[in-house]
Amino acid sequence: MKERFQILLGCMLSLLSLCTAAATATAGNTLPPSDQARPELVATGFEFAEGPAFNPAGDLFVVNYRGNGNIGRIAADGTAGVFCDLRTLVPVEGGKPQANGLKVDRQGRLLASDAGAGRLLRIAADGKTAEVLADRCEGKRFDALNDVALDLAGNVYFIDPGNSNAKNPTGSFYRYDIKTGEVSRLATGFAYPNGIGVTPDQKHLCVSESEGHRMLIFDLSPEGKVSNQRVLTDFARLEQSDVKSGEFVPDGLIFDAAGRLYVAMWNVGVINVIDTASGKILRQYDAGGQKSTNCHFRGGDLYTTVAAKEAVFRLKLGVEGFDYNGK
Repeated sequence: MKERFQILLGCMLSLLSLCTAAATATAGNTLPPSDQARPELVATGFEFAEGPAFNPAGDLFVVNYRGNGNIGRIAADGTAGVFCDLRTLVPVEGGKPQANGLKVDRQGRLLASDAGAGRLLRIAADGKTAEVLADRCEGKRFDALNDVALDLAGNVYFIDPGNSNAKNPTGSFYRYDIKTGEVSRLATGFAYPNGIGVTPDQKHLCVSESEGHRMLIFDLSPEGKVSNQRVLTDFARLEQSDVKSGEFVPDGLIFDAAGRLYVAMWNVGVINVIDTASGKILRQYDAGGQKSTNCHFRGGDLYTTVAAKEAVFRLKLGVEGFDYNGK
């Protein structure tokens, strides 16, 4: 009888453990209502706040800290300072280096899209050296690179907005092969493409087209080729009564671990959370102010860069971000 009781108790405890684990997983995957996530100020002092990214130690990097051309670092202990000055670290004749988008690779190095000099840069983890990975494709120099993203293999995807001429837009996006160092243009002819990101399942590439007021999605092959271009979300033609609508200008983006897409909306100061299967807007969170430029996850919190406030804000969503560097 005693043995039966112990077996029964063991089964009940195992079931309770499974239920608790399931509840925890569900809670970590559930989005809070739009009006229950309040932005909290993290840091100020950015000439043009953009490109938030974290290293494994929890240091936050943001561009244009205490002046254009700098990359700032807010350490895990809260201290802040200039991590590096691109104008002296990687000077270019006739140009003014100034990073825009940032990501951190598995070695803790910064991948930076240099908008001022039209270059893809890789900055050492200590900020003391940097190298130019690419400044042209097929012999033609880039104009002004904007955002940057990584896939799980470490390949780099980046945006060159070009012009936004309605009749002949020249915006393009590219892929840097981490093994060969080759640069390939994936697609062109877009009206100011801005943010870019690879979905967690590595099967799609999402691009925000700012002047088109829409999110685009492409199929992505294992070889890094894109196909089947389609509109994921058209912000100018939304048919959802529960969200703000209009000619929203999408900017930078990031994914959470569940594959949902978070897009900073430049002209309305919100973060739109999008279901990548349907294109439906699941939530609209206050980004902290107008001219919201980008966002990044860390420890269940979403960090947003807001140019109008020259600041970084934090939204405590309790949702884990997708680790684009893998395990």
